[in-house]
Amino acid sequence: MNTAKGITLLVLAALLLGGCATMSEEECITADWHTIGYEDGAAGQPVAMLGKRRQACADHGVQPNANAYRAGRNEGLELYCTERRGFRIGRAGGNYGGVCPQDLEGLFLMGYESGRELYQAQRAVNEVTNAIQSAHNEREHILDDITEMSAHLVSDEATKEERIELLADIARLKTRHTELGHEIEDMEHELVLREAAFHEVEMRTPYK
Repeated sequence: MNTAKGITLLVLAALLLGGCATMSEEECITADWHTIGYEDGAAGQPVAMLGKRRQACADHGVQPNANAYRAGRNEGLELYCTERRGFRIGRAGGNYGGVCPQDLEGLFLMGYESGRELYQAQRAVNEVTNAIQSAHNEREHILDDITEMSAHLVSDEATKEERIELLADIARLKTRHTELGHEIEDMEHELVLREAAFHEVEMRTPYK
C-alpha cells in the first residue's frame, strides 16, 4: 500500500466512520470489504467494528466478507500502530483501545506514553493559566461591585442601615480582592514551575 493511497484511505475513513458503521443497501452490496477493513484498521477501530458493519448490512440481507475485512484491517493496523501515530494520539489526549498486535504494540505504546506525558504536562500548565485568568476576572468584578456600592453609599437615597451594610460589604470585598492578589502571586510562581516541567518533557519527546 503506497503512501498516497494510505493518506486517501485515511481521509475516507474519517468521513465514513463519522457516522459509525451505518451502511446503505448499495454500500453493503458493492462493498470492498478488504478496503473497509483497511480503513477501520488505519483508524484504530476495534475488531468489534466488523460486528457493527455485519449488523448494518444484515438489515439489507447482505453478509460481509469477514476474511477480506480482517486481512484489510491487519494491513491498516500497520499504518496505525506506529510510534509516531501513538505519539500523536497521546499528545492529543486520546485513548488507546488496545487494538495493536503484539509485534507492533511496543513501539506504538512508546510513542503513546511519550505523547501522553507531554499532554498531561501541557494540561497542568493550562489549568494554572486558567485559574490565574479566573482570579483576575474575579478581581475586576469585585472592583466593579465596590465602585457601584460606593456610589450608592454616598447617594442621598441610601438609608443609615443601608450605609452600614454597604460599608461591611465593601470591606469584605476589599479583603477578598487582596486575598486574590496573593493567590495570583502563588499561582504565577506555580505556573513558572509547571512551564519548566512542560519544557523538560518537551525536550525528551521524539516528536514535536
